[in-house]
Amino acid sequence: MSKSDKKEDLSLKLDEKTNKKKVEELPQINSESKESSDIVNESNTDNKISISPQQKLKKKKEIINSLRELVNGIEDKNTFNKVKSLQDQWKEIGHVDNSKDKSLWTTYNALLDRFYDNRSIYFELKELDRKKNLDLKIKICSKAESLTDEPNIMKSVSKLNDLHSDFKHIGPVSSEKQDEIWERLKTASDVIYKKKKEFISNIKESLNENLVKKNELLSEMNKIKSFNSTEIKQWSQKTKHVLSLKDKWNSIGGVPKTSAKNINKDFWNLFKEFFNKKSAFFKKIDESYNNNLELKKDLIKKVDDLKESEDWENTSYQIQKIQLEWRKIGKVPIKFKDSIYEEFKKSCDHFYNRKRLGDKDTIKLYEDNLKLKISICDKITELAKNDSINQDEFFKLQVQYLEVGHIPKENIDELKKKFKQSIDIVVSASEKILNKDDFDKFKFIIELNSLAKNPYSKNKIIKKKSDIIKKINSIESEIKNLKNNIYYLKESVAAENLKKEYMSKIDQSDKEIESLKLQLNLINKV
Repeated sequence: MSKSDKKEDLSLKLDEKTNKKKVEELPQINSESKESSDIVNESNTDNKISISPQQKLKKKKEIINSLRELVNGIEDKNTFNKVKSLQDQWKEIGHVDNSKDKSLWTTYNALLDRFYDNRSIYFELKELDRKKNLDLKIKICSKAESLTDEPNIMKSVSKLNDLHSDFKHIGPVSSEKQDEIWERLKTASDVIYKKKKEFISNIKESLNENLVKKNELLSEMNKIKSFNSTEIKQWSQKTKHVLSLKDKWNSIGGVPKTSAKNINKDFWNLFKEFFNKKSAFFKKIDESYNNNLELKKDLIKKVDDLKESEDWENTSYQIQKIQLEWRKIGKVPIKFKDSIYEEFKKSCDHFYNRKRLGDKDTIKLYEDNLKLKISICDKITELAKNDSINQDEFFKLQVQYLEVGHIPKENIDELKKKFKQSIDIVVSASEKILNKDDFDKFKFIIELNSLAKNPYSKNKIIKKKSDIIKKINSIESEIKNLKNNIYYLKESVAAENLKKEYMSKIDQSDKEIESLKLQLNLINKV
């Protein structure tokens, strides 16, 4: 709106307020009031209705009251005709020769002025409003046209719908501009809707491609459906695979609406089925772990019942049996793993600590055994200082050491280290003095003595014997093959060379068999 329009609008509003004030200040006319009896009759020239002056005045008052209601009320399409009808009635009544007629005329004229002033302002404001509506609709058209370059077509359509809604609610424009402004918006809209149609076409193709990919993932999930295992590691590996399929599924995007519901339902049902099976498996594992926990608690109770006993030998045997049972029991829930073991160890240690304190003779024996074993280690080390190793003396000391009984618990690791070092010193010195066969035999007897004196090494000795027998059989079979090959060789220089090579291998194999049989004899003597 220009400055002149604003000034004109302001002046109209001021005139309206002035006229309203004038009318309000006019004396209110009471149609019921009685007039004085000395009213002069109107002349014949002005008297258009054959009624008395009092009736004319009353009629004019009624017209003024009706006119005031129309001026102060809300204007509609019939207001103007009603005012014209009141004007016609006023004219028909004509002039009344009375002082009050002048006052009535002033009021009547002021009301008419106000009515027509208001009507003039209304049409001007209406025209201004239509101009304003046109400006707003032009801006909407500009925005719609700019949406044709928007890369996100669905976003453009959403914005366009909002613009159409705004356009619809703005209000009318002048009739000569109405079609023009609508065609401008429609043209921009047609461009966007055409792009949407093309986009939807491409979307359908993309959705079909997504459907193919999701069907492939669904096939993989169907293969996993039959998976079952008793191994936690395998469940963990398969879980990672299933979760990777889920991530791929979520990254693919939408599929055609007709297939979306079923394929999603099938995939997620398989997904849930897998995790339900996994949950059932771990529930079973938890039950097993809890059962193991109860078994271990029972063993702790057994040790608690024994730990105050002074029957050292018999009670030690029973607690050792309980410890073996403990090792055979499987895992417990991880949160109890350390605490349950500490509780068991504490009960066992309680008995053995009492046993150590109560059995002074045993303690002295352990200490004597310690001194003896240290002395033997020193003697073994001394053997290595001679020019030749006295093997008989060495083996005698080794066996003596292994036959010595228990030592204090706190010295076990240190003494094991000292004994190993003394053996290594002798072995190292022997390697420099003995030939290979004698040295291998020497090492084997050392190993055999260690196994023979260890009460828990019976299975190891049996396995060692079995391995030697297998190796002897294997070498004998190889010798037989070599001899057969020599038999079929023809007379030639090359054959002679090959025969010599075969004979050399046979000799080496025979020596190895002799060494192995010696080891076997040694084992049999254990």
